[in-house]
Amino acid sequence: MSCPHNWWSRETEMRCLDDLEVVLRCEREPVSVRFAERHAEESARNPRLFFLVELRAPGLDARAEGVTNFLVGTGLARFLDSLDFRGWEGERRWATSDRDLRVSAVFESGGHIALTWKLAPWRNYAAGWDATVTTRMEAGAQKDALVADLWEFMAAEGFGIEYHEGDITMFE
Repeated sequence: MSCPHNWWSRETEMRCLDDLEVVLRCEREPVSVRFAERHAEESARNPRLFFLVELRAPGLDARAEGVTNFLVGTGLARFLDSLDFRGWEGERRWATSDRDLRVSAVFESGGHIALTWKLAPWRNYAAGWDATVTTRMEAGAQKDALVADLWEFMAAEGFGIEYHEGDITMFE
C-alpha cells in the first residue's frame, strides 16, 4: 500500500497502516485534538507505532508528525483511564517518552476534566515552536469513550497491549 501522507522523511522503513483517527472536540470551545495517520516502523527488534497529533483552536492549527508512544505503548489511553470521575486534587501529567506530546489533567467542578495538550516536537526544537490547547469533557462516559477510541488507535496490528504496573508514565 502506498502512503498518501508523505510526512516521514527519516531513512527508516515505514509502513502506512490505515486512516483510523480519533478526534476529541471540546464541549465548551471550538478546540480539538486529532490523532491520525498511523505508521509502523519496519524493525523486527524495535517495532514502533508513529502517528500525527494535531491541535486546533481559533487562530491555531498545529501538527506534529512522527509522534510515538515509544516504550509505553498504550500509555496515553491508560493515563486517561486512570482519571477517576470522582475527582482528585492538583494536576496529573503524562508525556510521550520523547516529550513530543504532553498532557496535564485537572478535575473541575461539575464532574468535568480539563485536559491541556501540548505539542513540542523535539525534532523541531531548534525552530522553537510549541502549541497548547485545553479541552474540557465530562469525567464519566465521555472520558471513557475517548479512552476506548485511543486504546484501539494505539493498539494497531503488531503493537499488542502489554499490562505492566509501570505502563503509566506520570510526572508529578
